[in-house]
Order: sequence, then C-alpha cells, then structure tokens
Amino acid sequence: MKTIYLKELKLTRKLLIIWLVLIVMLTGFAAIEFVVLKDAMGEIAELADGFPKIILILFGLNGVRIDTPLGAYQCMVFWTDLLAFFYAGFSGVYAVSREEKFGTSEFLFSKPYKRSAIIWAKIGAAVTNLGIFSLTVGIMSYLCIILPLGDRSIVGTHLITTIGIFITQTVLFSIGLFISGLAKNYKAASLITMLTVLTFYVISFVLDYAGTMDFLNALTPVSYFDVVSVSEHGLNPFYILLSFVIILVSCFMAGQLYTKKDLRPS
Repeated sequence: MKTIYLKELKLTRKLLIIWLVLIVMLTGFAAIEFVVLKDAMGEIAELADGFPKIILILFGLNGVRIDTPLGAYQCMVFWTDLLAFFYAGFSGVYAVSREEKFGTSEFLFSKPYKRSAIIWAKIGAAVTNLGIFSLTVGIMSYLCIILPLGDRSIVGTHLITTIGIFITQTVLFSIGLFISGLAKNYKAASLITMLTVLTFYVISFVLDYAGTMDFLNALTPVSYFDVVSVSEHGLNPFYILLSFVIILVSCFMAGQLYTKKDLRPS
C-alpha cells in the first residue's frame, strides 16, 4: 500500500504543479494589483457600492469592504477558492477513474493487493496533494496579499480560512470520487463532477442573493466555510461535522463501488 501511495504521488505531481503555478500567478497578480491600486481602494469601494447585488456576489464583493485589509483579503480568497475547489473535484475523478481512461486499470488492479487497499492508497495520496495545495494557498496568500496590505491582525482569520479551504477541498474530492465510481467512464465522471461543483456555486450565489435562507447552506459545501462568515464567527462546528460525514461516507461508498466495478479501458 505504501508503494502505491508513493507511486501515486509521483504520477500526480505534474498535475499538482500546474495548478500550483496557477495559484502562484493569481496571488502574484493580486499582490501587484493591491500595491498599484492601494491609494485608490477607497474610490473603488465607493464605485462597488453602486453595483447591483448580483454583480457583487459574482465577483466576491458582497458584504466586503475592499478598501480595508480584511475586505481585500476576503475578496482574494473568493478567487483562490475557485481554483482550489475545482481542482479538488477534478482530483476526485482523476484519482481512480483515470486508470480506465489510460487503459492501465487491468494492470494496476491485477497486482497482489486488494482493490480496496489500492483505492484507499490513492485516496491518501490525493488528500496529501490537497494538503499541499491548501498549504501553498496559505503561504502565497500571506506573502502576496497580507504582507502587501500591511495588516497582521488578519493572520488568525487567514489561518482558519486556510483550514476551511482544505476541509472543503476534501469534501469536494470525496464527492468527485463517489461520482467517478457511479459514472460509466472518465469523461462522464469529469463532466458530472465539474457540473456538480458549478451547481454548488450557483446554489451558493442564489442563497447569498436571497440573504434569508442561511440554513440551506448545508446544500452547498462551497458555503460551509465562507470567508466572510469565518472572519466573523470562525469555523462552524456543525459544518465541520457535516464535512467529515460527507467525506467518510463518500469515500467508503466509492471504495465499495470500485471494488465491484468492471474497470475496462474507456
């Protein structure tokens, strides 16, 4: 199992590096933008106040004062979350279903390991990658966003927000893994998973726009640890528990599905 875990880390490192480069580029651009526009943030915030609410929601500005260090940080987290969450969903599909796509499933699952052990080793490697991704987001956000803004008081918020990102990523990964176990092939699994993550965002936007149905946030993992809510109240214990339930159930069910699935090249 350890051999498969290490092999999986090696096979997925190029994909991880590509996504990490995107995070570095995004946060690096944000650092330049904040430095250049620092003196004009007040005017930008006043301009944003005149935008329709739906526009503010779509750009991560609803309930955010971009002319404050915390508000600027919250806005940037919205964009890093987009990359983090779609990467997580895709990782869930890529972990096992890619063996069908590349025609390597028959070779891999004929090795002297139980199929369930192979799948759990792949899950372990994927979660490790998610941890690396979240850690990189945390470091780059600190270096490129918090330091240029010059307000160390938001470091605590940043730490718990980064933890929230990792938990949410793991939830979306497990959902993607479960979907890949149900889907007929890699292509279908990828499409359904990306549409599922997109649907979670649509639900989040609708609930944010309504503003009176916070209890329905349980329907969309991308809202479990929303940066604005985390900044005010910290990590919600209910959503932490719900996240772990979803992760465990989805991974267990995916393991059961893949144990019985006819893995043929697609």
